[in-house]
Amino acid sequence: MTQVSVGAARAIPERPPLPLVGHAFNVPAGADFLAYLLKEFKEFGPVYRLRIFGRDTVMVGGLDLVTELSDETRFRKHVHADLVEVRALAGDGLFTAYNHEPNWRKAHDILMPAFSLGAMRSYHDPMLNVARSLIDKWDRLAGVQSVDVPDEMTRLTFDTIGLCGFGYDFESFRRDDLHPFVEAMARALVFAQEKGESIPGSELFKRKKVEQFRADIDLMTDLVDDVIRERRASGDTSTDDLMGLMLHTKDPVTGEPLDDVNIRHQVITFLIAGHETTSSSLSFALYYLTKHPEVLARAQAEVDALWGDTDSPDPQYGDIGKLTYIRQVLNESLRLWPTAPAYAVEPIEDTVIGGKYPVRKGESLMVITSALHRDAAWGENVELFDPERFTPAREAARSVHAFKPFGNGERACIGRQFALHEATLLLGLLVHRYRLIDHTDYQLKIKSTLTIKPDGFSLRLARRTSDERRLPAATAADPAAGRTAAVTRRASGTALTLLHGSNLGTCAGIARDLGTEGEEHGFAPSVAPLDTYTEKLAHAEGPVVIVAASYNGRPTDDAAEFVASLENLAPGSLTGLRYAVLGVGDRNWAATYQRIPTLIDERLTAAGAVPLLERGSADASGDFGGVVDQWTEDLWKVLLDEYGVAIAGEAAGPAPEAEGEGLYELEDTSESVLGGLAERHGVRPMEVLEAYELVDTDHELGRSKRFLRLRLPEGVTYRTADHLAVLPRNPEALVQRVADRFGLDLNRTVRLRARRRSRGALPVDRPLTLRRLLTDFVELQDAATQEQVAVLAEHTSCPPEKQPLTAVATADPETFREQVTAAGLSVLDLLERYRACELPFERFLELLPVLRPRHYSISSSAAARPWEADLMVSLLAAPHRSGEGTFRGIASHFLQTVNAGDVIQARVLPCSESFRLPEDTAVPVILVSAGTGLAPFRGAVLDRHHTGSTGTLLCYFGCDHPDVDFLHREEFEAAEAAGAVSMRPTFMHAPENGARFVQERIARESEEVWAVLEAGGRVYVCGDGRRMAPAVREAFMAIYRERTGASDEQAVAWLAALVGSGRYVEDVWAG
Repeated sequence: MTQVSVGAARAIPERPPLPLVGHAFNVPAGADFLAYLLKEFKEFGPVYRLRIFGRDTVMVGGLDLVTELSDETRFRKHVHADLVEVRALAGDGLFTAYNHEPNWRKAHDILMPAFSLGAMRSYHDPMLNVARSLIDKWDRLAGVQSVDVPDEMTRLTFDTIGLCGFGYDFESFRRDDLHPFVEAMARALVFAQEKGESIPGSELFKRKKVEQFRADIDLMTDLVDDVIRERRASGDTSTDDLMGLMLHTKDPVTGEPLDDVNIRHQVITFLIAGHETTSSSLSFALYYLTKHPEVLARAQAEVDALWGDTDSPDPQYGDIGKLTYIRQVLNESLRLWPTAPAYAVEPIEDTVIGGKYPVRKGESLMVITSALHRDAAWGENVELFDPERFTPAREAARSVHAFKPFGNGERACIGRQFALHEATLLLGLLVHRYRLIDHTDYQLKIKSTLTIKPDGFSLRLARRTSDERRLPAATAADPAAGRTAAVTRRASGTALTLLHGSNLGTCAGIARDLGTEGEEHGFAPSVAPLDTYTEKLAHAEGPVVIVAASYNGRPTDDAAEFVASLENLAPGSLTGLRYAVLGVGDRNWAATYQRIPTLIDERLTAAGAVPLLERGSADASGDFGGVVDQWTEDLWKVLLDEYGVAIAGEAAGPAPEAEGEGLYELEDTSESVLGGLAERHGVRPMEVLEAYELVDTDHELGRSKRFLRLRLPEGVTYRTADHLAVLPRNPEALVQRVADRFGLDLNRTVRLRARRRSRGALPVDRPLTLRRLLTDFVELQDAATQEQVAVLAEHTSCPPEKQPLTAVATADPETFREQVTAAGLSVLDLLERYRACELPFERFLELLPVLRPRHYSISSSAAARPWEADLMVSLLAAPHRSGEGTFRGIASHFLQTVNAGDVIQARVLPCSESFRLPEDTAVPVILVSAGTGLAPFRGAVLDRHHTGSTGTLLCYFGCDHPDVDFLHREEFEAAEAAGAVSMRPTFMHAPENGARFVQERIARESEEVWAVLEAGGRVYVCGDGRRMAPAVREAFMAIYRERTGASDEQAVAWLAALVGSGRYVEDVWAG
């Protein structure tokens, strides 16, 4: 377990308890109970003990302690007294199951896909239908009668979870009374709470209530059992909803489905949790909107901008993510009144919290979220309703543990995304359609059952008019707002030093592009690797711009010496130097994200250098191009302001008419095309000698993995484990989509002329067909940047399509990342979705990046075959992240089409030196990979087989089935027979000794693995960085803990030391 810092032990503060009853006589019942708990925190601080009728609970409300309790290696969910009573209804459902009950894990794993972000799309239409039922009723009552808000929200959320989850309609808006099931559940929950808070055994004196409780449970059980029986009898085997998943999906671990009793428990659980929490959060949000007209006005402006002045909009699934301010309103309501105001955890072992308070294994530690959400971390005036607390910038600056309305960790609310989508959709529709009238000047009163809600809160309604929904012209969103005209300044010959740290060429490419732009702005740029300026930075000419990445948290190969030299920089040694740093990384590796760029920035500042602008952070899994473009634009503005001079009568940018016409014009020609990208990317022609399939694709498990053998050009060499950068071609189907969208004749020959120089310009003044232009020169599948979406909005005049494009173009970065970048929506995808966009084809070309090479590990042995390079290529074809169609990898599909005798364009790139196996074969080595991650290790094994080496080399390799995808099996078995390697394959669909994945076999063979590590061995990992690599890291840390008795923190530090010393090296991708 994790080691904790312990000072002098102190008892947890509490009031003096009375015998037997404890503090029961101090504690008020009902809604006043929560107010009492909050008052006690003000007196005792972030933690105190509460004893009621023999039940002891530690109450926790401070951020530091909650952060500690969120460590799932030390604490797990505790089923507290109220939930114990709810088990009479919900049994071992997800919410009420004990940690040791197997059905929790089974149900969790089966149901997780139903609550992913992608699954929300299928629930959108049923949610909308229920929302329209409520709106139909409210339309009849508008101007006539008030509405009971909590009651109406309960009806809505009950119907929504019933339809979306189980295909059952409670018909709440077609009846005056509530459905008997709803009434039974409400009574049962009240009784369960009362029993949990009463003297044990007191229910013996409440015979009628106990009988009613049992009758209510019977009613609920009978109805749910009938629904299950009817679904089974229908023959419907689909898994489109929760019921279908539970009936027809087997647990991936045990191979067993859920039994009908547990399915009943899960149904009741979802009906409890799915209606109580969402209905309460909507009720609080509507309350706060009526009390804060300025917030309501802003919320209405947001929905009016999205849905226009129509009385009855048709919200699409994608619209909900655009309602960012509506979501802020909901979050702030949840902050002040989290509808589930507490959750409990328990220590896995006896431990100490806060460095001084001992707590026992299994003891109930209750996190009071209402207190946590009023912690000092939220700033001043924590009782004030302020949705601005949830702007992206303020959320990013706050601890992730400060906001816990849905609980913590793997036992947190599984339906969070479902609840938020439903609530955002409805709240948006309500504020768009109605004026909310607080006719009683309602004062908030809390009603407490299993959750909390406003008691007695009603509203009167008035329909808004189209005129009210029309935004004044001055306030309409404009994606072009804030842009400035090109600055009429130029740097006449000023030196500019551009340095890069780059392994695979991305940072080097950005630096070269900056150099091109620098020349256009009048600078005299020089571009070089960082290592060429080791201990020479003080002598750099002009301002210095650094573009750098990290490799497993370490500097890239061309920056290692430079970064090491920063340790020796004396304070003041770089005084006068002006610099800027752009960091490149991937948030999927949070532990080392931007580590080297951050280090460079900090060390330069400490040595007296002055930054030109804030360090940029470009995320490869986010809006990478958009961030780079924006940072570049800011950089040139600063550089030209400081180093440029005004040019009379000359603009630094294009003339206004040229800007309006776009970057390119087309001229018909019949001349043949000349190559343009080879020089840019340094690629050379390579002949394909062999090409064949490595996998039995006729087998149901067969997923294509192709083998290619290439003849290297004269003078080109490689070392084992190096990479090959392959320049692909866009597939015909993708090119045809462009032609269909723009009405192009792909056989038309054109000449491209540039009206001005620009970074990333296409090959100009060369005749070529449109087919060749689109096939060989541009990226067609890159996710669109925010600036590109703004251009699409500018060229769209149809309001129903301009509004959503404008909303995306002006969204905050996190919203844009979720809606466009994470969904992988390209400019072409958006043009196909928004057919009213009248973007000229020439402007479309301007938006597209130049086609770039894709990198593959060379899988051959440089010792055995130095004149040939082998590749293993997995075919990338998967459901598109947007939920529409299939995404096909450009390079893998291109390489599927080549045959022996074909020629491709490619370039050898060195791998990181740390990823090469030690030359001394006496050093024991462990190799870990899955799928085509085996590629560089095949070369290493063949090296040893070729040279006759027999040192310890354990090769763990994951695949699907021994008869399907044991890649290069005969080669590896021959090498193993010669003593060059010990192969350790695992087969997901044919496990041996229970090991389906590499990490499981590593754990099973921990004794041998530990012996290698103890002997100074090295570990190399190649493959999927999202799932496999983290699991492998955990397997090695588990072995360390097992062998040494170390804590989790010590194991993490041990592995970090191995990484830092080059004994644990990864070459992984995001997958």
